[in-house]
Amino acid sequence: MASKDGLTLGDLYRGLREQFAAAGVPEPEVSARRIAAEASGTSAAETALAPQTPMTVRMVAHADAMAARRVAGEPLQYVLGSWAFRELDLATDRRALIPRPETEVVAGIAIDWLHGTARHRHPAGLSVADLGTGCGAIALSIAHEVPQARVFATDNSADALALAAANLAGLGNAATRVSLHHGNWLDALAAVQLTTPQESRETSAVSEGEGESAEQNIAAAVTGLHGRLDVIVANPPYVADGDALPAEVRDWEPHEALYAGADGLGALRTIVREARGWLAPGGLLVLEIGSEQGNAAVALAEARGYANVRIEPDLAGRDRVLVATRPRSEPDNVAIGQAIERLHEGHFVVAPTDTLCGIMARYADADAVARVCEAKDRPRSEPMPILVSGISQADELVEFSPRARALAERHWPGGLTLVARRRGGPDPLHGRETLGVRAPAVGWLRWLIDETGPVTGTSANRHGVETPARADDAAASLAVPPVAGAVIAGTAPGGVASTVVDVTGDQPVVLREGAIAADSLGFPDFFAESGT
Repeated sequence: MASKDGLTLGDLYRGLREQFAAAGVPEPEVSARRIAAEASGTSAAETALAPQTPMTVRMVAHADAMAARRVAGEPLQYVLGSWAFRELDLATDRRALIPRPETEVVAGIAIDWLHGTARHRHPAGLSVADLGTGCGAIALSIAHEVPQARVFATDNSADALALAAANLAGLGNAATRVSLHHGNWLDALAAVQLTTPQESRETSAVSEGEGESAEQNIAAAVTGLHGRLDVIVANPPYVADGDALPAEVRDWEPHEALYAGADGLGALRTIVREARGWLAPGGLLVLEIGSEQGNAAVALAEARGYANVRIEPDLAGRDRVLVATRPRSEPDNVAIGQAIERLHEGHFVVAPTDTLCGIMARYADADAVARVCEAKDRPRSEPMPILVSGISQADELVEFSPRARALAERHWPGGLTLVARRRGGPDPLHGRETLGVRAPAVGWLRWLIDETGPVTGTSANRHGVETPARADDAAASLAVPPVAGAVIAGTAPGGVASTVVDVTGDQPVVLREGAIAADSLGFPDFFAESGT
């Protein structure tokens, strides 16, 4: 657009609108109004309220340069160089994704929770990790809106972190509570240390240990971030490789922040998996997801042992946010980690489950399963149920009909054991072609199983003897004692055994009615087999 004497703000806006409409720019009115405002140094509202404002040659030249970029397909947010996100105005360019309204919803969920539940749990301060921070939209919004929050923002892109640093510089006092860390997801925080309780929460919460005494280093190591984060929040890539995207997104925004493998779930899997151990008990996980990924995201979180798993919608009512919490009451990370190590070493582990104390060995390790039989004085020919983290693990072991899958989706995790045909032929130990599988209700137990693979789910007692309620007593009662570090302390709640349903035939058959009543299974044509 050439400049000329007497050009007004209204003329500039109308000329830009016509130019964008002719070029097929989406929403030409919006682009014209925002570019006219940026070029003239006014607000978008003033283009309508003060159309007679005269334009200078420099203003028109600036508008022409931005218009050329917009016609070439560059996103409006990049053309303008800044964009609003909640209460902030952020610098934007091709180094990071454009901040969008969907992500404002993500940030809002974390902020609302921090203002409510967490503030009462941690009056001294809150620790938040924003993974894949990009331009810093979520991290900076949390620091700006939640004065008690200390925010650790990570990104694997040095360019994105540089943009986030530029935005951080304009945040004011809240910037002292934000630190940027280069690296992949939570790995970037491995060396980060929280301040000790004696130090102020307003000082830097990051220490590399340089210049400190050995005694101070030991104290800082105790307060690392693992297992202490109140919130982990992220807008990770979730587009499947090869999925079509609008040209404005595909050709301009960073692909590493968009694409996440063949099914688009690669980054979500990693974060859901790793965040479980980094969260404090009761801590919150908030992840942006694709609009068609709700069911898959819930399955990932439930298999990892999160509680209160749900999907929240975006402003258009589409599935957009996975929200889940780490349960408050469960064994500490050290105990669970030791148990996982023992299972991988081929030992069995004794622990309280959602019913009785159980004795667990990796089902893939036939020798370890045989040791379970020895510890229980139980014949190897007798089958034992297998615990899985969720349907995905069960699919690797057994064949589910659509009806069996529907049962699992409705009642797992919980008190339902499904007897199905074993994949790969007869069981190597007991020789039968069926297997009973169950996803337990206890979150930490599903977390353990998600790490190790399916495990035996039999009671920790000698065959025919009552199972002690305490894990230590149950371990002591076995014919073969467990090795050191293979007992997770605690008391089992007792209660009713699981309901067992045979799903090998055309019609499911209730073999044993237990925790779930037969008439509440969800299929009116179920019948209980007499004499079982």
